[in-house]
Amino acid sequence: MSGETLTPELVYSLLLMSMAGVTAWWSRYVIENIVALRIAVFVGVSSSIFMLINIPG
Repeated sequence: MSGETLTPELVYSLLLMSMAGVTAWWSRYVIENIVALRIAVFVGVSSSIFMLINIPG
């Protein structure tokens, strides 16, 4: 690997995916809201798919 960097899209996708993971955990165990949990999981999965599609190579 020689000098590969993360594009801004990948950085934002990683940030959104990690925030969605924390939100999903919070929704499940702390506030016990299944609707918020499903939304957080959808956002996390969508951002990970977006990240996989946009990986340069």
